[in-house]
Amino acid sequence: MTSAPDFVDALLAHFVQVQEQHMQGLPILNPRLSVEVTGCRDFDGQQLCVLITPWFMNLVAMPGSAEMDNVPIGEFVSLDLPHESLEFTVSRDAEIGTYLSAVLFRTMTDFPDQQTAREVAEETMRRLFLAADRPREKLVNRRALFTGLGGG
Repeated sequence: MTSAPDFVDALLAHFVQVQEQHMQGLPILNPRLSVEVTGCRDFDGQQLCVLITPWFMNLVAMPGSAEMDNVPIGEFVSLDLPHESLEFTVSRDAEIGTYLSAVLFRTMTDFPDQQTAREVAEETMRRLFLAADRPREKLVNRRALFTGLGGG
């Protein structure tokens, strides 16, 4: 099984390669952004991070056991996070291994810069992991989180 730092490094390297080899010149690419993995934390035996790319932002999990290695690619699995349950898609790569991803933003064209994308990613992680014993904050939709409109 891949260790957490190796997982993050492999994830980053894979998506940098995808950008360089397959995404150049596509209109969905936000030229103000780069591939970055941020907000990493351990949860229930898994490593969870946010993957920022110039074309999407996903919550990504490295499963804490080999049991996911038997789940077919493209299947959906649910992870119960402290604040809500999210559905993840199973993916597999030779370098990364098996990983799970949940879409946070399907497009990144409206993000003005990398710092804003990073702040949104880190705030999303913070809100997903609110302590169960604290009063829950109202989760805002993605647009409201990004634009600052709506309470939270």
